[in-house]
Amino acid sequence: MKIYIAYTGGTIGMVPSDQGLIPDAAFADHLTQHLNESDELAHDFVIASYPTLIDSSNATPKDWQTIARDIESKWHDFDAFIVLHGTDTMAYTSAALSFMFAHSDKPIIVTGSQVPMYKVRTDAMINAMGAISACEELNCEKNSSGVFLFFAGRLIEGDRAHKAHTSDWQAFSSPNCPERGVLGIDWRWRSTDVVKQPMTIQIPEMDEGAVTILPVFPGLRVAHWQGLLSENVKGAVLLSYGAGNAPDKDPDLLALLKAATDCGVVIVNVSQCGAGSVAAGAYAAGSALVKSGVISGKDMTYEAAFVKLSFLIGLGLSSEEIRAGFLENEF
Repeated sequence: MKIYIAYTGGTIGMVPSDQGLIPDAAFADHLTQHLNESDELAHDFVIASYPTLIDSSNATPKDWQTIARDIESKWHDFDAFIVLHGTDTMAYTSAALSFMFAHSDKPIIVTGSQVPMYKVRTDAMINAMGAISACEELNCEKNSSGVFLFFAGRLIEGDRAHKAHTSDWQAFSSPNCPERGVLGIDWRWRSTDVVKQPMTIQIPEMDEGAVTILPVFPGLRVAHWQGLLSENVKGAVLLSYGAGNAPDKDPDLLALLKAATDCGVVIVNVSQCGAGSVAAGAYAAGSALVKSGVISGKDMTYEAAFVKLSFLIGLGLSSEEIRAGFLENEF
């Protein structure tokens, strides 16, 4: 099997400097040496380090495009792809790749580490080797391929991952969907009855200022959101309480949402709870959002909702088409 590994940046390949940890320009060579030392890996690896490495806390939708176009350019030359990435925005990137390579017929695995590879106590090679193992298994007929995030033994659907811990080895969770696989001594797989669909690759141009996040918190006032809903914004993720609730006693706040949706801004309601789904209209406080034109993000993570909006807006779809796509769970 031919596997392409792209080091895009992140903790996994960092080394100490006078300014703190920085990306190691020679990381690809170090990883190649590690992989070549194993007699068990009978694969052809090509490991590339991006010329401009991405600190994931500085990642933008343009970086998702860069990674996707890199994979697309090598699509016919490799059987599987691994993206080494920083953990801060890894869930956003894995979601973006899952939309751009919809129903992928080859494994695309995003991973990284909590501790740099140069340290003695590191999870770098555990995660890298786990990603390679996932590629091996997903390439078999018994397991369908796709885009996934692998971390600490958990293989999570690309658009279902959420960064849940800053310092635990298990940094990512899949709050509303069982993991596709769990790696212990052997793999344990979740059975899937999904009808295989034809793969599509779409890598749209995405405006970095097109989508924003609207937080809900006690004492929220219209002024808090006015600056976020600027004239350039075309989509927003509303982080609501509980099952989709927000203050419904402030007419100015609701009027701001209604004015934005009337102007074509697609506002998607996602719960700020760790797990569960938005039940639009179940409470009066949630019904007010529905009347203002806010649509339900159901059980999506906020990362996936943000990326999906960016992706659909980038495709040039109308606000009506994007709303329909969310409501019918298309795209």
